[in-house]
Amino acid sequence: MDMRKIIKQPLVIFGSTFLILTVVLIGVFIYQVKGVTGGLNDISQSGVQTVEDEKKEYQLPKQATAYQKEIFDDLIKAQEAYQTDQTEQTTKDYASLVVKNFIADFYTWTNKTNHSDVGGIQFINEEMQATFKKQAIDGYYETLDYYLEHDGAASLMSVEEVNLSDVNLNDTIEVEGEEGEMEQKACISVLANWSYAPTSLNEGANLQTQATFILTDVEGRLVINAILSE
Repeated sequence: MDMRKIIKQPLVIFGSTFLILTVVLIGVFIYQVKGVTGGLNDISQSGVQTVEDEKKEYQLPKQATAYQKEIFDDLIKAQEAYQTDQTEQTTKDYASLVVKNFIADFYTWTNKTNHSDVGGIQFINEEMQATFKKQAIDGYYETLDYYLEHDGAASLMSVEEVNLSDVNLNDTIEVEGEEGEMEQKACISVLANWSYAPTSLNEGANLQTQATFILTDVEGRLVINAILSE
């Protein structure tokens, strides 16, 4: 993967979402992104059930789908392996499962209660979570209440599978500092594709099914810093 980006101050940008039949997340930027150079292959929400890890906690939504439950268990095992021994394989497994769990939660509407019930927040860099949630409410989740009322949750989007096309453990990011100086920062980039369970409402809908996710390590926990969509 060979991307180009320059990161400035934290900013989240969503594509507009008006109708479920034209739901396309044009781009999510936890940072304002302009360009990444590919590197070498080295390297508390309400209504949730807490699953404890010896260093950090992840939370499984109380109304999690069967697919979410399946990949959540894998996430906990991958995190434990990564925090025990950060090898190329444990890093790849952990990054992959962070992305899979985010997609399965954020892009699924069948288990959401209202437009402020934004999924996947826990996988976002903590410093960006408040801004990310606000932009999600104003963007991707904007019309959720309407569809819950008129069509019911069962008719809405539910991610049924996530596949990863590429995982680059040693991408680099060009970061613009406070005084305008440029510096390189290591990152992990993950290109993902996903599919939704078929429903009558989703049939023929132009739903987002691909994005590139940029992750970094923050105190032994891999977090999403940017989501890039063509």
